[in-house]
Amino acid sequence: MSQINEASLNDLVDAWNASPFPSIKTSSYFRPYVKEFSHLRGQECTFVETGILDGGSLFMWRKWLGDGARIIGIDMNPEARKWEREGFEIHIGDQGDPTFWRKTLPAIGHIDGFLDDGGHQSFQQIVTVRELIAFLESRCVIVVEDTYTSFMNDFAAHGNHSFLEFAKDATDCVLGRSFGLYPDRFPKPHNLDAIKSFQKVFAINFYSGIVAFQIDPSSCVEPKIVRNKVPAGASDYRYQGMESAVVDWPNVLAKEVVLVKGGQ
Repeated sequence: MSQINEASLNDLVDAWNASPFPSIKTSSYFRPYVKEFSHLRGQECTFVETGILDGGSLFMWRKWLGDGARIIGIDMNPEARKWEREGFEIHIGDQGDPTFWRKTLPAIGHIDGFLDDGGHQSFQQIVTVRELIAFLESRCVIVVEDTYTSFMNDFAAHGNHSFLEFAKDATDCVLGRSFGLYPDRFPKPHNLDAIKSFQKVFAINFYSGIVAFQIDPSSCVEPKIVRNKVPAGASDYRYQGMESAVVDWPNVLAKEVVLVKGGQ
């Protein structure tokens, strides 16, 4: 795993502190920002952030990314247009409305980095990610922050369909590209439309409070079985040992010990 560039991290924190306007961040977010966005520094790029009314983060991104960055802010409050006077592009609209994105994204054009710091409601985050994935045709990183709202009582109207559950299930859809490797060994039927809707997603990275979707169609190669040499005929011992294991299941809300079995 690649290391965080500490100099770049320090530059980002300095840019945040130096912003002339307020910006509230969770302290653990700066490292994922560097991990996901540092390749854009010093480049000609387009960076979009939702939820920008106080303006502080716009200045942070401009200072950290450099003069070649086109910084675009999106907010539902019309007062956010005041940042146009500072040289930022501003779009006013409802991120939870697909029609807003279908009008706005073509107007923006290609996007290299996208940060969702908007309303934090699950449906808003899901709609935003869905519309971006459908629109993008080349490499882009979509970062959704404050994903802990998926667990918060005052955001709980989503029931079992929180943004984090959406993101976890999306990893299954990325994996679903591999179902064709062994057609007789995977469940049938499976949802080909769901798998196809994530066909441009190369990776989904989970951090504390952040989920990042790496869009890169050129890296999403078709899974195929390849061999570097003819197999030597070694015996398969995978079923010769233990048949199950008792494990502490990673349930954040309750202690849960389960028996996990192998094979069929």
